[in-house]
Amino acid sequence: MSVKFELKKDAFMKKGVVGYSYTSYFFCAFVPMLREDGKGFIMLLSIWLLTSAPSYLVNYFLKNFSFNPDSLFTKILIPLLYIKYKYILICHALFSGILSIISIAVWIYVGSWYNKNYTKRLLDKGYSPSENDNYALALLKEYGCLEYTEDEKEDKEKMRLYKNITDTVKKDEKSKYYIFMTYFIIIFVITIIVNYTEIIKVGDITYLEAIQAAGR
Repeated sequence: MSVKFELKKDAFMKKGVVGYSYTSYFFCAFVPMLREDGKGFIMLLSIWLLTSAPSYLVNYFLKNFSFNPDSLFTKILIPLLYIKYKYILICHALFSGILSIISIAVWIYVGSWYNKNYTKRLLDKGYSPSENDNYALALLKEYGCLEYTEDEKEDKEKMRLYKNITDTVKKDEKSKYYIFMTYFIIIFVITIIVNYTEIIKVGDITYLEAIQAAGR
């Protein structure tokens, strides 16, 4: 989970957030929606639509393809209909895997970018931490939302305090990173097993035979 702290503007209060946004990775546009962040919602929703559309269209085509001998589209695809169905499944699995890797890479980047972007926009709107809130100040400066002042750089005690705060937070973030990586490994293994089992099941039938057997 990300690290939160209070930011104030007159009588209003918001939660500033830094660190990796695991919730943005898993829940996408729901995160800015819950934060009442309209701009963030539009950005993350657009990214979700762009990363989800290719996989959806490929799966929709494979599941809804109707064999009609008189169709021009079918005539174009006739050579593919006599390929063994397991090869179609292998190609589909590889293509889906590539799309998934691209999508994962995009959302990993979004997770590392969104919290900082959100918090910087709050600061630009006039929100700020309390003057003596060393915890919030240390995190804002360490994660690049604010710059260290010259006085702070010369104050060794203050810099030591900031370092202790950020070291503690980063240690906790590191343990979450290992959990995140374990999740990816488990998902990868399950995906391989499921796809391999499905490919083995179909035997040596052609794609046309598979379509006819499914009643299409």
